[in-house]
Amino acid sequence: MDQNLVREEILQDRILSKLSRLAKEKKIPLFLVGGYLRDLLLGIPRKDYDFTLPKEASPFIATLEEALHLCFFKVGKEERSTLTYRINKEDVSIDLTFLQGKTIEEDLRRRDFTINATAFSLQDESFHFAEKSLEDIEKKSIRTVSKESINQDPLRMLRAIRYLCTLQGFVMEEGLREEIILKREKILGLPGERIKAELDQILLSSCPSIGMKSLNESHLLFTLFPEFKGLENLGQNDHHHLDILSHTLLLVEKIPWALEWVAQHRHEIFLTHEDRLSLYYAALFHDIGKQNTYSKDENEKVHFYDHEAFSIQAAEKIMERLHFSNQMENKVLHLIKHHMRILNLSCETRETALKRLVNQIGDETPLLVLHTFADKEASRGILSFQNDEIVENHCLRILELFKEKEIVHPPPLITGHDVMTLGYPPGPRVGQILHYVRQKQVEGGIKNREEVLKLLRQTFGQEG
Repeated sequence: MDQNLVREEILQDRILSKLSRLAKEKKIPLFLVGGYLRDLLLGIPRKDYDFTLPKEASPFIATLEEALHLCFFKVGKEERSTLTYRINKEDVSIDLTFLQGKTIEEDLRRRDFTINATAFSLQDESFHFAEKSLEDIEKKSIRTVSKESINQDPLRMLRAIRYLCTLQGFVMEEGLREEIILKREKILGLPGERIKAELDQILLSSCPSIGMKSLNESHLLFTLFPEFKGLENLGQNDHHHLDILSHTLLLVEKIPWALEWVAQHRHEIFLTHEDRLSLYYAALFHDIGKQNTYSKDENEKVHFYDHEAFSIQAAEKIMERLHFSNQMENKVLHLIKHHMRILNLSCETRETALKRLVNQIGDETPLLVLHTFADKEASRGILSFQNDEIVENHCLRILELFKEKEIVHPPPLITGHDVMTLGYPPGPRVGQILHYVRQKQVEGGIKNREEVLKLLRQTFGQEG
């Protein structure tokens, strides 16, 4: 893209034009840098702004806040040169950092990749580029700015893979690919939350399977998740055509297909970022426990009895290392625990059983359906095809049942006090009776308080 056209587009932007006027008025060397400028040169629209300015100009930050009617919050640490002033709103995202070095040229030489080592001065409207920046943007090549780039911040190894997923048509320069393989162990010294933030962006990208493939080929996958090592080349039963690791990576690839398949059958599933991440992480971790449960019977048939429990144990350790939120961890573990439920249903499974399943899975039911579809499609063994129609029909019916609030969240018709009026003392028995009533309610057997009390008297009678 022509630089004059880029300059014109920058100065027409509502936020950038306002900040440019301020920078000129206050004589502050404020620079637009990184991704926003790179994407403008590529002709890609963006809403995320990255700025840098000299540290001695830090009082200017208050002026920016006043002009934008927004407030920055701080992330990172100044002593590690990771301090960032950030604004995150629905319609705008802004990151502001201090110059790394005395000049913008020094700053650009310390950046991660040449495609990001670009700057535009909002004060004097001049462009600044590191060596090979424009060339690599045009060639769509991901290359480090210097030989010390990865040493300065090993997280850049993951960031390079993230760009493979988010920048269409970009490829990693071979020297960088080899360097990542050589230096992969350095990533273990980073805080878990920084690693997870990059993994999240890989999984939320339009091509997460590219990221997973690159993580595997660079050996970063086993470095980050040593629990995966036992899955490579571990064969499965006749329901699968791939070893467990290959199946897992294919499952991740099939999740977008599952969403599309469900939509084609008139079921739109809206996923929040947390839903999407929970689904992908559950897909990655769901079969880790198979290496602990591999066995063969007298007919040489392979089994993985109770592998879900072992997968949960391994997933818990991984998510603790990466500092998952409690809410996301619970979702992931819930999906892993139940990931075989729909696949194990038979053609004779009754409607009441499907209702109970939906009630037990609760709000994560659509996620489990998507996981099941992707898992089915990633399992193309000689025995899998005969179950396709059964699984598909169950999944579609489960999505229909999920729309009924009385099944997912049935309103309580009685309380523990009602049970105790039958003479039952407080304790586990009361909870068991309430659970029994809830199941009958979900199945549609009872619909009001009177029916419940009648059922209680008939089924449980009076406690002595």
